[in-house]
Amino acid sequence: MKLGASLPAYRSYALEELKEATDNFDASSLIGEGSHGQVYKGKLSDGTFIAIRCLKMRKRYSPQTYTHHIEMISKLRHCHLVSSLGHCFECYQDDSSMSRIFLIFEFVPNGTLRSYISGLPKQRFTWTQRIAAAIGVVKGIQFLHTGIVPGVYSNNLKITDVLLDNNLQVKIRSYYKLPLLAENRGTMGAVLSSPGSRVSSQARVKREDENDVYDIGVILLEIILGRSIMFYNEVSVLKDLLQVSITTDDIARRSIVDHTVHKECSDKSLKTVMEICVRCLSSEPSGRPTVEDVLWTLQFAAQVQDSWSEGTPNHED
Repeated sequence: MKLGASLPAYRSYALEELKEATDNFDASSLIGEGSHGQVYKGKLSDGTFIAIRCLKMRKRYSPQTYTHHIEMISKLRHCHLVSSLGHCFECYQDDSSMSRIFLIFEFVPNGTLRSYISGLPKQRFTWTQRIAAAIGVVKGIQFLHTGIVPGVYSNNLKITDVLLDNNLQVKIRSYYKLPLLAENRGTMGAVLSSPGSRVSSQARVKREDENDVYDIGVILLEIILGRSIMFYNEVSVLKDLLQVSITTDDIARRSIVDHTVHKECSDKSLKTVMEICVRCLSSEPSGRPTVEDVLWTLQFAAQVQDSWSEGTPNHED
C-alpha cells in the first residue's frame, strides 16, 4: 500500500534469521513480556531494526490453520500503525504442527506518546504537536475500521500503545483483536465476529466503533490535561471538569490545561478539542461521535490553531 511504501515488503522469515538478529533470543534483546508472549528487539543483516513477538502455541495446529490470520496481519500497513513486516513458523519435527509463531514488526524507537504528554517538561509536545498526534491516532483507528475487510474494532487502545517514530510521528501498537493472539491465550474461537449472535452485524460494529471512540476520548483527556490517567474511575471526574470549563471563560479553561502549553493554544482550538473529548467520553455509547466526526473536529482545531499562531485576522483571542 502507498501508506506503507517506505517499509520492506511483507515476507516469511527463516528462524535462523531471527536468531541471528537477536543473538539467539538473548535476554539482552528482550524488551517486553506479557500475556501475549515475549517481544524482542532485533537487527537484521541489512541493518534494519525489528520487533519480534514470540507466541508459544498451547495446542498443536498446522501452519495452514493460521494462513488467514497471517494474511490479515500482513494487510495492516498504514503510516499511523506499527506495521507487520513478516512472520516465521516454528514446527515440531515429529508431526509438523505448530510450536511457536513469530510476528515481525517495524521497530519504533522513541517511546510512548505518554512520555511526550506528561513526561519531562522539556520533552513535552506543544499544543500543535498534541493535536497532530491525536489526528494520527484517529487516522490509525479509522484505517483499522475501514481499510481492511473485515474491519478491526474494540482495540482497547491506551496512550501507552501509541509510539513515536524517528520523526515523532505516532504509530499505534495494538493486538488488533486478532484470533491468532486470542487462541494463544487459550480462547480458541474468540474471533472478530460471533456467528449466531442475536446482535446484528451492523449493530455490533457500531457498538465496537463506539468503544474505540471512548478510548480516543481518554487519550484526548490526557493530551489536554498533561497528566497520566492511571485508573478509569478518574475519567468521569476529569470529564466533568472539562464539561464545566467549556461553559466558563477562557481563563478558567486554560487553568486546567497542561501548564507547559496553556499559554500557546488558541482558546477556540482548545475549546473545540475539549468539546469533542467530552462527547467521546459520553456514558451513553449512542451519544459518542463517529471516528470520522472526531477526525474532522480535530483537523478543524488544528486549522484554527495554525491561523491563530500565524496572527491572521481570523484568530479569536
